[in-house]
Amino acid sequence: MEKTNNILIDQKGVSQQFTEEQRSVLKTMDKWIEAVTTTDPETVAKLYAKDAVFWGTVSPFLRTTPEGTKNYFEHFMRLEHLNAIYYKPIVRVYGDIAVNSGYYTFFYEKDSKMMSIPARYTFVYRKNGDGEWYIIDHHSSAVPQNE
Repeated sequence: MEKTNNILIDQKGVSQQFTEEQRSVLKTMDKWIEAVTTTDPETVAKLYAKDAVFWGTVSPFLRTTPEGTKNYFEHFMRLEHLNAIYYKPIVRVYGDIAVNSGYYTFFYEKDSKMMSIPARYTFVYRKNGDGEWYIIDHHSSAVPQNE
């Protein structure tokens, strides 16, 4: 596992060699993970474009406004001792649009027990005039249990 700041990235099984542009997308992912696990919902919501569309991991509702995105994270970030890792990212860059798909697992504490939510994700980003990537589409769903 590679450690970038306080974020763990499991690269096993990933054969992709990342370009500088792809690494800039992963740095945006690092910012998102750090914001979700250490800051506040307002900071997380600012990583999303104003017209972003978001399907949250633990919500049945589609979020299409900055207020809706912030509201989701107000609830999600209440999980005690929330932490996360992402792994097996596959990043594609198409000019000012980038797509990052992979897995992440959220960890939190409940009733003195460590719990986890393994999930899969796709983030679509748009690079704005400031050179920063902003999330324009985010879909996350829990990984189905094996039957």
